[in-house]
Amino acid sequence: MKYLEWNNIISAYFFNPANAGKDIYLYLTKSDIISIGRPYFIEETEEDIWIDYIASIKRGVPGSSGNVIAKAKFAHSKNNLLNSKRQDGSPLEIDGVPVVYPPYIAYLVFIVLPLIEGVDSNSQRANNYYRRLETFLQNNQINENIGTNDFRNNQINRLWEDLASWANLKNNGDFGCFNVIPFTNENWVYVGKVFSQCVLPPKFLNRLPELFESMSLVPNTFYEDHFLREKIKNSRTNLIPKSTLGFLKKDDELSSSIIQTIQRQYKKWTGETHEEIEEGAIIRKKRNYTVAPLFLQFKVNTNDEEIKFSYRMYSSNDYPEDLKFGEHENLYEINGWSKTLPIEFKENLELKDNFNKWIAKFSNRDVRLFISAGTFQLSNDYWIETDVLSKTERMYLLCKNEKQEIIKEWGSTFVNGDFKQEDFEGLPENYSLFWFRNPTQGLYEIPLLTLYTEKRIELIGGLKVNFRTYVNDYLPEVEIVNADGNEKVYLQYKETDDKIFLSKKQSLNNRWLLPERTAIGADFYIKVENENFSGNELPYNLISSDNTAIQVDDSKLPKRDSFGRNITTDVEQYCLGSNIVNPNKSSQRYFCHLSSMFTSTKKEVATNISTTILNNHNGNKLCSFLSLKAELTTEEFFRAFEFYYSKEFSEQQINSNFNLTRLKRASLNYYDFIGLLDYDYETKNVILSPPQFIFIPTTRGRKVLLIGARDSALVEAIVNTAPKHNLQVEITRQFVSNERLLLPDVVTVKAFEQTSTDNYGENCLKAFADELRIKLSNDYFPQVALQDFSANIIDYERTVQQTNENDYDWARYIFNPETLIFEKSETPTFDKSFSLIKYKLNEYTHQFKLWKDNKSYQIDMNWGRFIALKHCNKNVILFDSTSKKVAIPIEMPLPRLLSEAIMLLSGLAPDFKVIDGKKYRIYENVIGIFTQNLFRLKLGQTPIDKTL
Repeated sequence: MKYLEWNNIISAYFFNPANAGKDIYLYLTKSDIISIGRPYFIEETEEDIWIDYIASIKRGVPGSSGNVIAKAKFAHSKNNLLNSKRQDGSPLEIDGVPVVYPPYIAYLVFIVLPLIEGVDSNSQRANNYYRRLETFLQNNQINENIGTNDFRNNQINRLWEDLASWANLKNNGDFGCFNVIPFTNENWVYVGKVFSQCVLPPKFLNRLPELFESMSLVPNTFYEDHFLREKIKNSRTNLIPKSTLGFLKKDDELSSSIIQTIQRQYKKWTGETHEEIEEGAIIRKKRNYTVAPLFLQFKVNTNDEEIKFSYRMYSSNDYPEDLKFGEHENLYEINGWSKTLPIEFKENLELKDNFNKWIAKFSNRDVRLFISAGTFQLSNDYWIETDVLSKTERMYLLCKNEKQEIIKEWGSTFVNGDFKQEDFEGLPENYSLFWFRNPTQGLYEIPLLTLYTEKRIELIGGLKVNFRTYVNDYLPEVEIVNADGNEKVYLQYKETDDKIFLSKKQSLNNRWLLPERTAIGADFYIKVENENFSGNELPYNLISSDNTAIQVDDSKLPKRDSFGRNITTDVEQYCLGSNIVNPNKSSQRYFCHLSSMFTSTKKEVATNISTTILNNHNGNKLCSFLSLKAELTTEEFFRAFEFYYSKEFSEQQINSNFNLTRLKRASLNYYDFIGLLDYDYETKNVILSPPQFIFIPTTRGRKVLLIGARDSALVEAIVNTAPKHNLQVEITRQFVSNERLLLPDVVTVKAFEQTSTDNYGENCLKAFADELRIKLSNDYFPQVALQDFSANIIDYERTVQQTNENDYDWARYIFNPETLIFEKSETPTFDKSFSLIKYKLNEYTHQFKLWKDNKSYQIDMNWGRFIALKHCNKNVILFDSTSKKVAIPIEMPLPRLLSEAIMLLSGLAPDFKVIDGKKYRIYENVIGIFTQNLFRLKLGQTPIDKTL
């Protein structure tokens, strides 16, 4: 391949939308480069590909000459081509290759390689870069002598700086962020930047969570650089490369840059410490402990001069729904915080759930700072621990008595009235409490009381669509970290000089509010008058979900077989979203025996078309956000659900007994089954389906249901367009029992016959759908097709395949056919003659296995439950033939295709009802499709007659 072709594929590996906002290090091994190049070669061996890469480096950009460093400089000289386009908008080319990335990136990767490949670390000093480079060049038949002068004369530092500018400023970090560390020591001015790319290899960075846990660190806790350096140097572990340890033993610029990188990774650490195990090409995860910090908090009763301490845990991980610390359970409140844990103050407190492998730690400290819990959207009744000394907010300080005098001395630096000692009843023995505000200086002897002057801009409280873009449903707030409180903060749109000054939030002195009319889709900066600091140069963006649903297509929807399993092979008939491709005749309109249910021959005549009003509640907003994203992960769905849930139920959640973790998962399943998206719990992918109208049962005329992606603009367009076609739109809220699932409203459209040629109003529906560019399925009935296509339980049992028996220490739950619940299993062994097992790594990573005759089989969770019931000859489905209702235990969701078939009859998630002390989901209007015979054939269940 040509040099620029190699440059493009290597650059795309590092800089791409999936890496938006992430720190990029130009670290590649020989094996990595071969893997990146492999798709562009056919019969060549790995060595052939490597030789081709080396040859391209030697050739360089056409017209270049000299050694590889001179050629790197020449490649940099072509950088201006990046900023220009042809008249048709396509990129300019060199030698037939489009210039879409800085043309020198492959050279920067190349000069890092000598520190990674083919070096005998025992014979060369770790910091002897030029000797390593010489050896590497010789080993690859590049006969050149390169030294400091070559780097200086060819101004190689400009390449690093230009790459940072391209990644961070020109592209706003949308493809990844590249940080250049400025070295001043003459020995490191050039090679320091090279070393900084590889002293922390990716495998080491990936294993840092294990290192943090082995050093007993706790996430979201303040650790100064010196403390972290000493901890790492003195740790007894094989997780740290010897070369990295060697650098850390020297107190120089490179070791400082290593610590800063580790600090950045630590701040991103969620507390998970799961270990990756390579088994050939497959990487398994062995479950280790998840660590979370405990934060001390207190309430003050100033009238009685009393103080009462308690705790909260914080974790950015989803809490296990059955997390339990002793008697404390259903712990989660909101935004990563637990509910209040009414535990008395205790140094070195540690709470542990051995089954879920969660541990909450309260670190021992001499000094603690407290700020109003309202800062974190918690109750203002509490003061909660923080690691940041605020210049502007009122705070409390709790210290051991041995630190009392030095704290009092610090207090003497405050303005009169801004610092005082409190003497409340309930203070821990040997502790003192101080209240203060507006510190003018920090306390050097106590790192926690450092008063930082370096300011930073952050957007807080909004819902991110991507790295720097927020949805406009609820605007984020502007926070200036280390603010003085008197800053004049303004918004400035990109490429304009106008300043729009922001108003300050009343309750917090370091927060400012974006204008309600902030432009949508326009990049803007947040700046401070007469100041320039971190965050000033990052443009933010607001985006609306309006008019995004109509852009969703089915290109990324997975194909599914009759068992609901993901398939990649070419087959004639398959499920795609809520549709069956090449459905059976029995579901096609003119052959289906249930056709009259969907296309009645009784006319419906309109008397008056009424106006429908959309209530854009947070369930509808969540649905719009999902349509905007179109494709997301389980974690992203959970995050979005919680964001809108906190807006809908902010006050109620604190004292409620609802399990938010369980609600999130139930919501995602129902979003799948009511036809909006495809959720795969194995891959953790969530893909939106395009908007579509399908017929639903009606006694007269025609009625269609909107399924797939939708946003408020699309629903408004449906409402406004329908009267032109003599159609009635109906918007129905989901059942009250499901309000906390944040499901969208049901949107149906009813047609009326106007003339004898109008075909019961169907012609109006077609014209209506065409105008809106929404597909109308009028040649078959998806509900019937899904039911026909769905396999039966006997076929499923025949197709299950054996799987790896190793559980990698994941949490184990065994299905109990009597209670219908997956129950915790903590014994060393279990019945392998027949057991349905759920294994859980975390709240969005599960595996289900069926153990039968001492063999392990991979199984779908919903099919598996009914197989277990069939094995025990247990029937659980209730059927009322008079009212045409079906009751299915809440713990027994139907397999995917059957669930979707039954819910698409109305678009409503089933109602919740307690019958004889047991919880059920009630499905209504199931006449003709879900019969007693169907449940017997498909699921091996003989429904129990019951009046519902």
